[in-house]
Amino acid sequence: MLLLGKSSSSWLRIVMRHMLAWCLVLSLMRPCCTAYTGRGRRIAQLKENQCQIAVEDVMYLLIFYKFSEIRVPLVPKLSSCLYNGRLEILPSKDWELESIHSLEVLDMIREHVTTVTGLKAKSSVTECWATTKVRQFLLARVYVASILYGYFLKSVSLRYHLERNLSLADHDIHLGHRTSLMCSYGFKDAIFGHLSNMPSLGQGLIRPEEELEDLKCYVMSFHPGSLQRCARLRSKEAVNLVGSYSCALFNNKDSGSFENDDVILTSFSSLKRLVLEAVAFGSFLWETEDYIDNVYKLKED
Repeated sequence: MLLLGKSSSSWLRIVMRHMLAWCLVLSLMRPCCTAYTGRGRRIAQLKENQCQIAVEDVMYLLIFYKFSEIRVPLVPKLSSCLYNGRLEILPSKDWELESIHSLEVLDMIREHVTTVTGLKAKSSVTECWATTKVRQFLLARVYVASILYGYFLKSVSLRYHLERNLSLADHDIHLGHRTSLMCSYGFKDAIFGHLSNMPSLGQGLIRPEEELEDLKCYVMSFHPGSLQRCARLRSKEAVNLVGSYSCALFNNKDSGSFENDDVILTSFSSLKRLVLEAVAFGSFLWETEDYIDNVYKLKED
């Protein structure tokens, strides 16, 4: 995957319009591999793979555009930010990266930053610019984990607010009526999985508003199955995109992977910048995946 640099928003809009149109064409021309045998099936599979790669490129462009809207350039390939074994990412862009989240989500993100970097939420300038040593492959794993965390927070926060809205309705209405209300909110089956699976979440899914905790407590009360559904990437395209993007960012040109055991020196400020970007990437990925799925049916992972 080619990492994009700074670009004008007008250029991005033009590119995205063409790519989305192409995405629609792909959905109409999508081959059915089961209709072919032998060589024809292999050709159909090749075309299917080409369609999937094109869709992943569209998703990446949409995410890149969302970052450009908040005036945050994505971190380039990490090797270009290393100077004599020291990693520095400037400017920090902390405010811009935090501005896309609600306050309740932001509190959980700050806890995540503290957990993975050791940097407290209200650290001094001296503490932020203090240096630490970290293995590059561990940094790559933290980045990917933070993408998944941002994806999860987007999913679970939408579910949380949906439940709060539904709690305003009559608490004794039938589950079927509740399902229709969910559809009217436009979330389809993106949050809960297929609507047909909703009864498996158990009775009492919708609780009175006064019984709802804050978002953090709400997440802690999740049934393991519900927690896994919200945390899991829904499509193969999203899984492939996260893998290819992280490899492009952390790729070691000698080994061809990001399992680089080199120790690098970096500031806590740079670590925070990477984590905040990854969380934002995950949040934008959820939105992009939901948007693309309305044009081109993504493959379930």
